[in-house]
Amino acid sequence: MIELEPRYLLQMAHLTTPATVWKYIEKAVTRSKANLVMLDLEDSIPRGNLELLQQGRSNVIRAFKELDWDKRLRFFRPRGYELDPEFEDVRVIIEAAGDCLDGLIYPKVEVPEELRALDAAVEKAERSAGLAPGKIKIEVLIESVNAVERVFEIARASERLVGLVLGSYDYWASLGMRGSVYRCDHPLINYARVRLVSAAASVGVPAIAEMTTNYPTQNKTEQERVEAIEEFRRDATLARDFGFAGKWTGMPEQSELAVELFSIPDAEIAQAIEEVKQFLEIERGGLGSTIIDGRMADRATDRVHRNTLKIAYALGKLDESLARRLELD
Repeated sequence: MIELEPRYLLQMAHLTTPATVWKYIEKAVTRSKANLVMLDLEDSIPRGNLELLQQGRSNVIRAFKELDWDKRLRFFRPRGYELDPEFEDVRVIIEAAGDCLDGLIYPKVEVPEELRALDAAVEKAERSAGLAPGKIKIEVLIESVNAVERVFEIARASERLVGLVLGSYDYWASLGMRGSVYRCDHPLINYARVRLVSAAASVGVPAIAEMTTNYPTQNKTEQERVEAIEEFRRDATLARDFGFAGKWTGMPEQSELAVELFSIPDAEIAQAIEEVKQFLEIERGGLGSTIIDGRMADRATDRVHRNTLKIAYALGKLDESLARRLELD
């Protein structure tokens, strides 16, 4: 199991923004509700456009060094192995701004060997930049049939891992499916959800759901904007119920809603605290499974409540003294 810092449990909203447009970067980093902002050097740059690539890299470095990220996690997405087999994006960004960033989100990983190679490249860049070993974290995009089938191996390929992200549209394309029949609750998408959530849980990191590409943009009618927001709400609720900890977003409106939907209500936290307290007293009294408020309580239910409390602690809704009294790991 990977031991995560509490802040990596708070990934309700991943806001992606193109690394080539400074005004979008500045808005995402300084004004959005997102827990994590990812500056994108992959999809935002046409293949072979070296001038735009250099501009994107410069913007990423500048953003990490100059902008006030507050508590947001500071990530970028380099080009994947096919486009950048020497990991030049990784080297350039880490050597220039590694002390100012948290990690990277790596696209289109197919096999665990790719992640191991990336880990080695990150380690080399850390040494070159004089950074502490393991400072730079990694999240992996799972975006193909092969990656979904090997996701458990991929999840175990690096101790730097702090998240697995579902790339549902590339996955859909790898299945040979048509766009006209795509829907977020399609059985094939849900199959990928189950595998990704399970693999993430097996190593103790969050699973992050896919993008909803129907944006509530200003050029749409008010009705169309409302429908886009409601589509995002449905997608996010489905992902949450499947066990995802958060969701990719492409606009601030989506980020705000994701934070709301993936956060834990205060009443749920209060109930978890009370049941953990009661079960702890029962165990200290030498007893095992019992009934609390008409419901069975045992080590299994206690573990579920403790999952809630770990998030509550990361959110600042559970103070350290109470966490210690509850013997929260």
